[in-house]
Amino acid sequence: MKRILKSSWLPWALLLVGTAFYVYYGVEWGAWLENLPNLLIYIVIILALYWALRKKEQLTDGDHKE
Repeated sequence: MKRILKSSWLPWALLLVGTAFYVYYGVEWGAWLENLPNLLIYIVIILALYWALRKKEQLTDGDHKE
């Protein structure tokens, strides 16, 4: 059975939650443009998380194959 990689689901889950907060507070407080830089920074952080998890998985998979 193939395992689901953490780099596949964790960044997407966090991105979904972050976007939901952005949309909720945009609707509730009318703060779409004020929170847009925060969302963009959040997306960069999520991309860095994806990259780091992917590299970690590649390194650990390489260690087990030898």
